[in-house]
Amino acid sequence: MADDKKARSREIKKLIQNFCGVHLNKEIEGFSMKLCDDLSGVEGVNLSRGKIEIWAASIIYVIARLNFLFDKKDEAFITADVLCDFFNAKKSTVGNKATVIERKCNLSHGEERYSSQHIIDILTFYETPEGFAIPKNIADKREINYEFADEEDSRAIEKFFEDKKKIEEQKVLEKKKQRTELNRKIAADKKSKKMENDPQLDLFSDFQNSK
Repeated sequence: MADDKKARSREIKKLIQNFCGVHLNKEIEGFSMKLCDDLSGVEGVNLSRGKIEIWAASIIYVIARLNFLFDKKDEAFITADVLCDFFNAKKSTVGNKATVIERKCNLSHGEERYSSQHIIDILTFYETPEGFAIPKNIADKREINYEFADEEDSRAIEKFFEDKKKIEEQKVLEKKKQRTELNRKIAADKKSKKMENDPQLDLFSDFQNSK
């Protein structure tokens, strides 16, 4: 029975690979493959039942929805029609099974296991001490649109960036300090080993220090 499930999973993944090779990219293919693997351990989900084409289409449908691939603005944009036509499946059938998968796996937008980094960044927010929420992808690039912010909010945003910059600068200084200390320790260890191997070096060092 276990071998049958593995064989079934391989067949579904092969179909996923075929579709992604034509219409999508390796990243989305990887997410789809991972979801297929993960489904085998989800209670109430049985990949052995139903058409493998429906399973493959539904898995890709879930990943596409999590990554906003049905949005025309996305570079990897596809339509549900293209997906379902490829597998000769009804859109309603695929959409319904995709919804079941999302519910069984408790999936929502921003799911790190199956989402591109830029999607995660869009859905991750920083909050300033004043309670102003800023999306991570904007905060990292300092691309804030102040048009709809009043004077107080603008000051809060500016303060957020200043504090963020100070924290980043402090992290850089800490790393430099740690690196310097590590290099000093490595140099001291090397010197110590040389002296152990050649006692004459220790005598020479003492002579130099006494001058």
